[in-house]
Amino acid sequence: MREDLVRTEVLTMLGSEPLNRTQIAHRLGLGAATVSEHTRRLIELGYLRELAPQVAGRGRPRVPLEVVPDAAYTLGLRVHHTHLVGVLMRLNGSEVRRFTLPFDPKAAPVEQLVAVCEQALADPETGERIRGIGLAVPGVIDPARGVVRLSPHLGWSDLPLQPLLAGRLPVPVLIDNDTRASTMAELLFGTGRDHDDFLVLAVGGGVGMGIVLGRRIHRGPDGVAGEFGHVPIDREGPPCVCGRRGCLETYAADYALAARAHARGLTSEVVEVAELHRLAAVDAPGIRDLMAEAGAALGQAAAGVVNVLAVRALTVIGESHVLWPYLERGFRPAVEGGVLSGLEIMVRPWDDSAHARGAAALVLSATVASR
Repeated sequence: MREDLVRTEVLTMLGSEPLNRTQIAHRLGLGAATVSEHTRRLIELGYLRELAPQVAGRGRPRVPLEVVPDAAYTLGLRVHHTHLVGVLMRLNGSEVRRFTLPFDPKAAPVEQLVAVCEQALADPETGERIRGIGLAVPGVIDPARGVVRLSPHLGWSDLPLQPLLAGRLPVPVLIDNDTRASTMAELLFGTGRDHDDFLVLAVGGGVGMGIVLGRRIHRGPDGVAGEFGHVPIDREGPPCVCGRRGCLETYAADYALAARAHARGLTSEVVEVAELHRLAAVDAPGIRDLMAEAGAALGQAAAGVVNVLAVRALTVIGESHVLWPYLERGFRPAVEGGVLSGLEIMVRPWDDSAHARGAAALVLSATVASR
């Protein structure tokens, strides 16, 4: 395990409960000397502190360690085509505060983002303890180069966003796809507490998938892994924003559900998600069947990924959570009928700050714990 990963695991493990070094070594499967070295460094940084020794039977007292939550912060930003959501996060994953600001991706976006970050860094109470800034961006993102390769929702292509921001800001800056950012939060503070290998299915304005194998997020070459929404379903199907036809996203994303409802004559116009939810709740003709079909398409595709990777857990996130009870009617039977072994399915409550928390978790993993 890389040094930064060890320190991240230690920080997040102790964020939920104090543990002594022997307990940490046992849970991580590491030697006592390795754990002692990393905890010593985290104590030097002020991120951990020792508690009163505990005596249990014969032998040397064990010294529990706990996180100092406010020793450092990370700032995460979710970039949406109408607004920004920011979360300032403590070392234990809890929030200091969150905020929402208007955002126009077509009007000097770098200047807007720099201004927001500079304002956070200038805060007299918390700014000096911000160790890095993460951005969760929709689309195909190359996190190694910091480039937004393609973001149809924002209208960006081949934008070197991270280098442009890093050249203007005094702390490390990271960017990644919004689904992978939320997957990092799941790894550190959610599903990863019980599973080393799992999937995160994100359903909303698009369809994405986070893949965790051996406690590492799989990004693939140039950051293209996880484009689950572009699994081909029907080559004669609806046109997709990627330029192809019949991608999974064109059946299950919010905009696709609304378009298909209108095409079938179930609505008089293309409606918003809230109206789709209302129609499903009152059991308007055909709406629930439409969503069950979309859920089944998601489930069949997800079952294929589960079988290939042999994971045992899948967590559902995304803005479409209000529609999930109706999508789930088709999703669960398709998954359960398609997987070769048992699968634990979890559904996370959604709010607009989720991807921002994920972006803050990226920084915690990549910069804070590696100092």
